[in-house]
Amino acid sequence: MCRALVGLCLMTLLMGPIAPALANVRLSDFDVSDGRIDAAAGDRLSVNSKEMRATLKNAATPQRVTVRFTYLGPTPEVSHLGDGEVRHQFGIKLEAQDICNLVYVMWNFDTQKIAVSVKLNPGERTHADCLDRGYINNIKPTVSAPPPRVQVDQPHTLHADLQGLVLTVKADGSIVWRGTLVPVVRNFHGPVGLRSDNAHVVFDMSVGG
Repeated sequence: MCRALVGLCLMTLLMGPIAPALANVRLSDFDVSDGRIDAAAGDRLSVNSKEMRATLKNAATPQRVTVRFTYLGPTPEVSHLGDGEVRHQFGIKLEAQDICNLVYVMWNFDTQKIAVSVKLNPGERTHADCLDRGYINNIKPTVSAPPPRVQVDQPHTLHADLQGLVLTVKADGSIVWRGTLVPVVRNFHGPVGLRSDNAHVVFDMSVGG
C-alpha cells in the first residue's frame, strides 16, 4: 500500500498538475451586459437578441473555451456596427478585462471566416468610453485555414485556447488559426465570454479541460 502511494505521488510529480475537468457553463454563470441569453431545450442556451455581450462571473476561469452551436438564422431585429455594417457572427471573448480591452475570436457567417482581433483602449472601460475604437485586426497567424461553411440548422464547434500570447483556434476539431498575439495582451486580466451580432443560435459552452 505504502509503495503504491509513493509510486502514485512520483507519477503525479512527473506528469505535472492534472488539468481541471471540462466544466459546462450554466445560464446563471453569465454576466450579460448587452442583449439576452435564454435557456433552451436539452439543457442548452439560446441567443436571439440582435446583439449579445456576456462574460463569466468567475474571472479565474481558464482561457480555454469550447462552444458547440447551431446557427438558426438572422435575428428579427438588426444591429449595425459603428460603420453601419450589418454582420452576422458568433464567437468567444478571452481575457475580457472590460468591453474596451479584450481578445475576440469570431466566426463570421457572412464571410465564412474566423476573425481574431485584440481591442485595446488603455484607461477606458465602458462602451461610451471606447465605442468601436482600438481594434488590432492585422495579427498574422502562423497557421491559417478556412473553417467549415456554416449553414442554418447544422451544428458546429468553436474552440479557443490562449496560453500566454499563443492562441489556437479550432473549428469542428481542426485548427483554423494559430499565432502569437500582440504583447499587450499579457496585461489583460479578465474572464472568458461570448459575443454575437445578428445571429440566432442555440449553444452550450464549456471551459477548461
